[in-house]
Amino acid sequence: MRYINTIPLIISIFLINGCIQKVEKPKKRVVVVEEEIPIARTFPLNEPVEILHPQTQPIQPSSIPLPAHTPPFPLDTINSNYLGGAYANSYKLKQFINKMINKHHFSRGFLNGVFSSVNRDIKALTKYNVIGKRSKIKAKRTTPGEWDRYRKDFFPSRIGKGVKFWRENKYWLDKAFREYGVAPEYIIAIIGVETNFGSYTGKHKVLDALTSLSLEYRKRSDFFTTQLENLLLLAREQKLDPRAIRGSYGGAFGLAQFMPDSFRQYTVDHDHSGQINLFTKADAIGSVANFFKEKGGWNPNIPVAMRVNYNGTRFFGAKTGYKTSYPQSQLRAMGMTPTSNFYGYRGPVMLIKLNRYTKDEMWWGTPNLYAIARYNPREHYIMAVHQLAQAIRYNYYRR
Repeated sequence: MRYINTIPLIISIFLINGCIQKVEKPKKRVVVVEEEIPIARTFPLNEPVEILHPQTQPIQPSSIPLPAHTPPFPLDTINSNYLGGAYANSYKLKQFINKMINKHHFSRGFLNGVFSSVNRDIKALTKYNVIGKRSKIKAKRTTPGEWDRYRKDFFPSRIGKGVKFWRENKYWLDKAFREYGVAPEYIIAIIGVETNFGSYTGKHKVLDALTSLSLEYRKRSDFFTTQLENLLLLAREQKLDPRAIRGSYGGAFGLAQFMPDSFRQYTVDHDHSGQINLFTKADAIGSVANFFKEKGGWNPNIPVAMRVNYNGTRFFGAKTGYKTSYPQSQLRAMGMTPTSNFYGYRGPVMLIKLNRYTKDEMWWGTPNLYAIARYNPREHYIMAVHQLAQAIRYNYYRR
């Protein structure tokens, strides 16, 4: 019994000397991701990309992402003596096949095999009002809050995703900046707006959609026929199965949603894998940058847009839109006051109006904003890209 009474004393001695430690359960760490929408700001685009966030370490050569190789598809395995599929009896399709044979030297057996797999894309035809109940065309009206309703689709969830995308793909974004001069945040914003960073790239078979629209959408038949022609050419050039490519109902595909003709003109093999693949982040990043530079004329030494103040709540003083061009002095004379020095830019500007619930929000845009419009010529689209880009940059360097 006396030995039992000494046990508590022995344990106390061990605790004092650190031989026995009390094990505590680890506390759960709660990480709060800030998703507030900061006021869109314009930053000079000639700042070196190499300035890192304090918590970001430079990528060492050993951790550079490896190229993603895709085995070439054997196109000679596609062959048919007869034309089948949904448009087997289409005279217009037969004319197109003859054109591809004479102009681009495709084999008839290959084209018969490709188009024999085509199904009529009902959803694509419905989206373009080619079939189904057509709604009456209404006069375009501007209602208060149009911009507020539009931008809610891109904020705030895509800001955090954009910051994450930047950190994960910094090597390719820095490479694109060095080679094309396009600021990383605008490349990221395009991918964010187009496909929500690759989470939705489209489920339509591009061949089905383009064939259906080419043959049935009379108003835009020439456009979609050109896209169909380029789809077959890029499939041959890149050794892809044209029947397997999936994208939007309009025929765009990849993380950045390139149409086939833009694919052939502006995409690049950014990871040097030997094949251009717009479903890889590297090639999508490089291709967006090259598009901005080559088609948009992107200038890395000027800003993109700046908000301006004016007297009143609704603006009707001048024509607005991405096709407008005004000397800054003329707009100043109308009572517009810039919110910054515009980083020294003194050239002509476009005038953009964003209709909000309480008042019209006015912006001046440079030729770089027009470069975004070459990607999609809608004012809401280009301003969504600009403001999302600035919000991503703001949060990337702040955290």
